[in-house]
Amino acid sequence: MGRKSDKFAFVNFGSICSNCSENCCRRFYAVLLPEEEEDFRERSFELKTELGCVRAIGARSGAPCPYLDEAGMCSIYPKRPLDCRLWPVMVYYDFETGDRVVYLDLDCPAVSSGRIPRDLIESIVSKIRELDTDEEWLKKYTLAPWPNHLIEIVRLRNSGAVH
Repeated sequence: MGRKSDKFAFVNFGSICSNCSENCCRRFYAVLLPEEEEDFRERSFELKTELGCVRAIGARSGAPCPYLDEAGMCSIYPKRPLDCRLWPVMVYYDFETGDRVVYLDLDCPAVSSGRIPRDLIESIVSKIRELDTDEEWLKKYTLAPWPNHLIEIVRLRNSGAVH
C-alpha cells in the first residue's frame, strides 16, 4: 500500500507557480502526516495545537523552506509531502459538524486571480473523497496556526458524501 501523498502524484502546479513572486515556500509551512514524519525528521519542526503537536517542514522564523533551492524550485518535488502537494487546496475538520471541509487558500495568488483550473480542483477533490485521514490528526492539522484566508469549495461527511 502506497503513501497517501502518492495518490496525488498527478498534482503539478509547476506551470501555474513558475512565475509567482509570492513563493509559498518562502512564507508558509506544510504539516506532515504521521507517515511522513520520519522521512523529514532532520528538517522538520514541531507545531503546538490545542489538541497536541504536529510536525511540519517549510518556512519558519523568516527563513524559507530548507528544500527550496537557489532557483526558487523545490528540491524534493517528486517526494514532497501531501500538504505541499495539495496547497492551495486544504482539508480541515469542522468541529461543529464533524465534516471534512475542502478549501482553497486565497493567500495563493493563483487562487485569488482564478488561475487554478477547475478540472484540477475537481480531480483533487475526487481523490480527497477517497483519502482515509486520521480524524485526530486532521483536528490537530486544522488547529495549526495558519492565516486562514480560505474559501470553501466542498464539504464531505465522514462517508465522503457531499451535503
